Amino acid sequence: MFKRSLFLSLLLAVSGSAQNLEDIFKKGKASGQLRAFWYDGDRELRIDRTALTLGGILSYQTAAMEGFSGAVSFFSSNGALPVTRMPYSGQTHNLNLDGSAINTLGEAYLQYTGHDTLLRYGRQRLDLPLANDYYNRMLPNSFEALYAENKSIAHTALKAAYITGWKYKASDTFVSPTRSLGIDRDIAVLGALYSPKSSLKIELYDTYVRDVMNAPYVQIVDNEICKLPEGTTFSAALQYLNEHSVGDKAAGEVDTYLFGLRGTVSQGAWSLSALYTRIGDQSLLGTGGRYENMGWGGFITYTDLQIDGESENAGAQAYGGILAYRPDSSFEISAKYMRIDQSDSTQSDPHSLTANPRPDSDEVNIDATYQPRKEMRLRTRLARVDYDSGSTSLYKAKAFDETNVRIIADYFF
Repeated sequence: MFKRSLFLSLLLAVSGSAQNLEDIFKKGKASGQLRAFWYDGDRELRIDRTALTLGGILSYQTAAMEGFSGAVSFFSSNGALPVTRMPYSGQTHNLNLDGSAINTLGEAYLQYTGHDTLLRYGRQRLDLPLANDYYNRMLPNSFEALYAENKSIAHTALKAAYITGWKYKASDTFVSPTRSLGIDRDIAVLGALYSPKSSLKIELYDTYVRDVMNAPYVQIVDNEICKLPEGTTFSAALQYLNEHSVGDKAAGEVDTYLFGLRGTVSQGAWSLSALYTRIGDQSLLGTGGRYENMGWGGFITYTDLQIDGESENAGAQAYGGILAYRPDSSFEISAKYMRIDQSDSTQSDPHSLTANPRPDSDEVNIDATYQPRKEMRLRTRLARVDYDSGSTSLYKAKAFDETNVRIIADYFF
């Protein structure tokens, strides 16, 4: 019913004049992002992985009339070199496992903006704790959804989303968010963002999936807890997520949590951050770490460095730090260290949602970003993961250390 009403409203808005209909396209805007991605991974006792991929996003948005507008985005990812096949588990229905090209209509939506309200219906990218675009490689996640946002209350943004389909970033197919469970259920999200001052942000969200789970989430970020006369600034962030099963419990008996802390001290071009994460007795659902259990979004933890990607496993504790140097707006370099202590007994439990014990690990990354002008950006990463093979019975006497290099070049227009 809503879909029919939205289309009818748009038709009524533009039908008064053929000239107006022509103008919304003439005055529309095309934009794009071209990307080249080089990846080279050297892995002990496992298959090395190397790939060069070219692609990007081409978008067009109409001009607005009476508050209505529309947009489409074409996503493309094409291997320029043979891609080493990567063994994924779980969401095989939603991954292009063979490295084949991805060419798909990632966004196609109608939008209304007015009266401090935004309504968007169709294929779109979202930015919600458990449903977001996870744009860390070639292409982002996207969703088939109805999204609403209202800012009529001072310092507050109220948000809501109803999600019926999900396209994982490495796929060209939209599927039900719960297809991996053999059922068809949608995602409902309610949220609020309160920012009484520019440095303080308080976020509250609730993600509900019928017969699967309910997951309230809170995050508090203060980018200026205190500022000393010498120009030193202290900032901090806290996050907490609780997930528990509801209804028919299609994903099993779910009862887990995430607790995270981040503290940062900044002085001039330098900053130093300390990070901590604690996960409950089950792995998190709905995030990048659990493709086989509905990984609708990117890793939510402060401690994720997107190489090891195991700080959301059952019983895991992760802690580390980031030292960053940013002399100006065009360049930044950072050194990152992360330690992840896994729980062999917890992850061996069938109720852990993984039943896959993982070894403890140390990870070091050196990241750099150079953007001499807004149209061009170059990012590089050198990463090393050292696994403690003796920390779990499953991987005893085996080494799975990995060194990899990533180079991402973007051109925006």
